[in-house]
Amino acid sequence: MAKKSSWLPKASATTGLLLLIASGCMKDLDALSEKWGHGGTAGKGHGGSGGAGKGGGSPASGGLGESGASGEGGEPDEPNGGKGGKGGSGPSGGSGHAGSGTSGRGGTGGGVGGSSCTVCGGSNECFDLSVGVPDGDNGVTNCGACNLTCSLDNANSASCKSGACDLKCKTNYADCNPGVLNDGCETDLTKPATCGSCSFACSLVGVATAGCASGRCTPTCTPLYGDCNGDVQPVMNDGCEVYFDALDRCTTGCSVASVACGATQVCNNGTCVAPDGLVVLSTPLTTSTTDATRWSDIFPTNMVNLEGTSMSLRVYAPGATGGSITVFMSDNGSNFGPEVSFDLSSINQKWTDITIPCVSSGTFNAKIVKQVNIRVQGAPPSVTSPTVVYVDNVRTSNMVVNDTFDTSFGNFVKSGLVFVSGSTLSWTAAMP
Repeated sequence: MAKKSSWLPKASATTGLLLLIASGCMKDLDALSEKWGHGGTAGKGHGGSGGAGKGGGSPASGGLGESGASGEGGEPDEPNGGKGGKGGSGPSGGSGHAGSGTSGRGGTGGGVGGSSCTVCGGSNECFDLSVGVPDGDNGVTNCGACNLTCSLDNANSASCKSGACDLKCKTNYADCNPGVLNDGCETDLTKPATCGSCSFACSLVGVATAGCASGRCTPTCTPLYGDCNGDVQPVMNDGCEVYFDALDRCTTGCSVASVACGATQVCNNGTCVAPDGLVVLSTPLTTSTTDATRWSDIFPTNMVNLEGTSMSLRVYAPGATGGSITVFMSDNGSNFGPEVSFDLSSINQKWTDITIPCVSSGTFNAKIVKQVNIRVQGAPPSVTSPTVVYVDNVRTSNMVVNDTFDTSFGNFVKSGLVFVSGSTLSWTAAMP
């Protein structure tokens, strides 16, 4: 009987297989195998464990492993019946069916897929958005989001890394906002604001027209400035750094010897001379810090882009003994820029250039500058009353503003909000 029982299951299995072949169902069986995987093979002798079936289905969605065959000839008390097939290991693979061993133990189920994927609208496919899907020869789609195709503007190719577009940009272009906007290699590296790299902006000090060539700044200087270290290596990014009308270095060019002007002289077009045409600001100061008068030079266009430049005011306060002078800008929205302050006693011996940087800060917008302000303010322990401040010129390093007051005080005004009673604004042709 034992012998008979050993061949009956085998005969039944063989007969069933022949019937499937004869009926033309072998093709359907193959398709089922692809979907469900292959079960473990039957063990021999004392119920040996069947082998694990292969995962069915596509890598993106592994199918279920089919049941393993029962162990052949296994005794009821033996643990090793046929082992169930193992499910697919794709991103959404299902678990395999357990084996159905009659004499041995059931097989173990297949593992569930380990990676996540997303089914995008209009498609039954499951996509891994962290790596995307190749799109044509050089592009990629479904990167980070369904149907998001990485832009190839100014790019040779694109790939998807961790759900973000990774571009290979064309020469002289860069992707300066990766992961933020899908706009390809949007930045032109031949522009002064991004000269050679995303974060390199050419200095605008003393520059009339900014330029960039081969990753190097090539400025065109204003008439009173020079790029005197343009050939120095490594290249300095300081624009046209030499101001030819400087009081302590008055000259007409980079290769021309400079001189320091006398205390009552100013440098005018490279020559030390007496000032010609001055604004006169007279303030009856007290030792109280609340007593102050604000004066302003309003620019004719009422809205000047000075971002990245600097502004200088040439001033002199002979006889001043105390108090302070503060310089700052205002934009078209009446927002104040950063302040620069000096003791009035520090400018009572000679002409002095007070320079402030033109940069946006807080609510102040350096692209829409309306005016520059001078606040003359009292302070203990003593002051001269009235304190008189002379202004020779107001100019920016790009010469967009160049007020010299040759014949009048121009657009200077006295504030109607911050002033000491008795303060006056006037003009003089020369120092008294």
